[in-house]
Amino acid sequence: MIHILYSKGKLQYLFVLIVVLFKCVRRYSVSGILYRRCIRHWKSSFTVFICLIMLTVLVGGCANHRLETYEELRSTEIQQPAYYHTEVEKRVSNTESDPIIASDPFLDEVEAKVLKYQEQWQVQLESETPMPDLFYDLSGDTVKAYRQLAASPEEAKTRLAQSIELELLIALGYEWNPGLKSAREKIRAVLEQYPQAVYLENVLRQYNAFTKQLDTKAGPMSHKEMMAMKFPFPGTLTLKGQIVTEDVLIAQKEFEIVLRDLVTQIRLAYYDYLFLIEATRINEENQALLQQMIAIAQAKFRVGQGKYSNVIMAQVELSKLADTIITLEQQRETIIARLNTLLNASTDLPLGVPVPIEEERVIPALAELYALAVQKRQEIQKQKLAISKMTLAVEMAKQMTYPDPTLGASYFENRSMGNLKHTQKIPVTFMTQRTLNPANTAWFGHRDSYIHEMDVKIEAMEHRIEELESSLRFVVKKHHFGMETANRSIRLYRHTLLPQARQALDAANTAYQAAQIDFLSFLDAQRTLLNLRIVEQRALRDYRQHLAQLEQAVGMILSKQPLTQE
Repeated sequence: MIHILYSKGKLQYLFVLIVVLFKCVRRYSVSGILYRRCIRHWKSSFTVFICLIMLTVLVGGCANHRLETYEELRSTEIQQPAYYHTEVEKRVSNTESDPIIASDPFLDEVEAKVLKYQEQWQVQLESETPMPDLFYDLSGDTVKAYRQLAASPEEAKTRLAQSIELELLIALGYEWNPGLKSAREKIRAVLEQYPQAVYLENVLRQYNAFTKQLDTKAGPMSHKEMMAMKFPFPGTLTLKGQIVTEDVLIAQKEFEIVLRDLVTQIRLAYYDYLFLIEATRINEENQALLQQMIAIAQAKFRVGQGKYSNVIMAQVELSKLADTIITLEQQRETIIARLNTLLNASTDLPLGVPVPIEEERVIPALAELYALAVQKRQEIQKQKLAISKMTLAVEMAKQMTYPDPTLGASYFENRSMGNLKHTQKIPVTFMTQRTLNPANTAWFGHRDSYIHEMDVKIEAMEHRIEELESSLRFVVKKHHFGMETANRSIRLYRHTLLPQARQALDAANTAYQAAQIDFLSFLDAQRTLLNLRIVEQRALRDYRQHLAQLEQAVGMILSKQPLTQE
């Protein structure tokens, strides 16, 4: 208290202390104890001497106005009791210098194996070579060059303004697409579960001690440390590592699903882009042909061999073609915006003309496609991994139904009771405890209920696989049928209808110039050829899109051969 008065240096503390002392004297005087003593010895020299000393010390402390900061107070050495120096400081020094427990070689080996999985996955993610067994092959030299180009966005955008290829778009999408980046980072996040699984076992292996207060019912309470140590089963750590591995594999399948859908969306948009470019070119060719025929019709009209209605009909047809070309250009801008969105680029970024691709058809038959879809579809593989993870969790729950073996010891010395009179001193108590026998552990019904719940969930997930397989067969059948229908249309147009339409147009052109047919017959022949060419290109686009969606349903790029080979 005097130290506080020195540090504060305020006079009001003196008055507060005098009031407190006065109240204490008054309280004891009421009880009759201090009253009689103070009345008897109030004028004694000893009492006066003591009061003078107290007043001198208090006034001197208040007169000292020096202020000490918090750091000075904290640096002041505080007198600690003997128990603190003999028990607490000694115990802290021992824990810092001496190891708590010896390392378990077997557990250390399992821990190193678990952490090795994390290192392998991290190396795979940070390497330039993508993960194996991906939906699209990204290990080719051309794709690698395009992926390196993605590191320089300005150069990549300049390259996109030129003629574009499907591989270029897929490589840039692999590096730029935010959904794919999110799936990749999710794998990194799941990898951090490996140290967490190991950390829990390390905590359970450590020596734990705590202070337990004991109420002796007589005298002051005494306390000593109680210590215990658990010995976790190594199999539990192994199962935890396997569960984390299943989580990593599930995250990898989710990454593959995002990549598969991204590649499919880029392919669908690219095929639309090719169709629009080709349809625009066909309409422009017909526009040029109509302009020639309008010139011929006007020349015939001037010499009196034609009708003015023929010129009007040709101009109307020419206006229709011009409007169709404008519509195709607008659709082209929409497809460009769609591709830029998939690349995570600006929707107004200009894209060059797409490079035509080789026409191919798949080799496997429909029955083989069913088997491949059930085997390779990423959603089914992900569901099977989830079932495997759940099975490991059930196995670990069965192992953890009984607690880990624990050894402990407690030490109690009742010093207070030994000081009581007419009481024999109680000897030192030392008791050990163990839980090595699972049969002595209490059993609760909720443990069985949890395991039964997991079993039912596993059964439900297996039925979910059956549902996925059933719906997948329908999707494969649908796109295989659409692909075959489009293939038949392509062969029909290329081998039969288009050659006949070209012959009819050539004959109509010759007959019209020779004044053997009217201009309306020529327009019908020209319009028929135009429509057949557009429909043939639309069938080719539909075939490619059904093929891309079929490969998306199967979950892999199928083996193919050129479409012209029958």
